[in-house]
Amino acid sequence: MEKSLDWITILRVKQSFVIRLKDNLHLVKPRKLQRQACGKTKIVRDITCYIGQKKWQSTKRHRVVEFENNKGEIIRVATDLRKESPHEIAEIYKARWQIEVFFRWIKQHLNVPQLFGTTENAVYGQLFVALTVYVLLKWLFDAVHPNVPLFMQLTFWEFMGRWRVFSLPVEWQVQFSLLRKKTGDFCELTVP
Repeated sequence: MEKSLDWITILRVKQSFVIRLKDNLHLVKPRKLQRQACGKTKIVRDITCYIGQKKWQSTKRHRVVEFENNKGEIIRVATDLRKESPHEIAEIYKARWQIEVFFRWIKQHLNVPQLFGTTENAVYGQLFVALTVYVLLKWLFDAVHPNVPLFMQLTFWEFMGRWRVFSLPVEWQVQFSLLRKKTGDFCELTVP
């Protein structure tokens, strides 16, 4: 069993799991499961087996489902779910992957490299603040961008970077002043 995969902890918390296995992980004594074909996902293999090699081998059998993703690549996942069809297992993994992609987007676009708390409230609070700041900056960018001369145009990411270090070009600052006059006290902007 791979050291990076802490099976003891996973099994101790008695939480169901669907996790991706590395291609080089050994599957010992595989037994094929008989399942009816159904669903959109192409299932390559549905077995139970021990995972790993001698020193790091699991002590109980796990279900392993192999399926093709949209790109034709084989994805291999291990789970403790026995009653679900292999197609449902594949869909669970795909849904889990969408959550991973969402958090990656949050870390990259909302400038949240790490979460400061582990409680549900702390995570929601930090994400809410980051998303609010992102939406406000996007609104400012969209309101000002069309009025900036072509030779001073910035992408949204350039705009965000310059906004952080207070180095927006004068043309942008002028447009912010005009926007402030147009919106009145509704939008108290401090232009660097």
